[in-house]
Amino acid sequence: MSTYAGTPQLINYLFGTLTAGTIGAIGGTLTPSMRQLMQDSLDEAESAINDYTRRQFAGTAGTVYVNRFSQRFVKNQAMYLQNDLHTLVSLTNGDSQNIPVGSVWLEPRNAGPPYRLIRLHSSFVYVWNTDSDIVISGTFGFSTVPPAAISRACVELGAWYYRLKDVGYTEVAGLAAVGEVTYPKALPDHIRGKLDPYRSRSGGVV
Repeated sequence: MSTYAGTPQLINYLFGTLTAGTIGAIGGTLTPSMRQLMQDSLDEAESAINDYTRRQFAGTAGTVYVNRFSQRFVKNQAMYLQNDLHTLVSLTNGDSQNIPVGSVWLEPRNAGPPYRLIRLHSSFVYVWNTDSDIVISGTFGFSTVPPAAISRACVELGAWYYRLKDVGYTEVAGLAAVGEVTYPKALPDHIRGKLDPYRSRSGGVV
């Protein structure tokens, strides 16, 4: 279920304020199938936003492993991350030695989170070891809650997906079955414009 926006936001965007579940502007009521299609549209919108930006905007606790095959991400005292790191909880070196979080800097220091680099303090004796996995535990994502602009984009894209049911959109010849939508791979230009400032040039979603 989408964490970027909820069905009440989508309903308000599409139909305005409802009175006792009645769609005043067009008449009729919201059926369970309509509500489910709205939720499905928001879920698809969130997935599309993550794919396009190569980011996750609602941080989740997780663990990332950097192994000997990822040595290109480790250089001197710096370890470059493929994913946004919001909060560092623990760090275990490749020799199984715990590295205190107070002995590293998270960068960019003046602009994060999110962070894309962990740098060992030069005043400490630790060095990166990739004989085995370096284990990074923390909260991964651009932010712990989605920025307002991302929530808005999710609502607008969800509405666009929802409205496709009315035009019978499909990526192949013919019409989609009643109540079903085949989602296009390309995003509308106005949605891309909202997302471009948040797009990562590297990495992906944990």
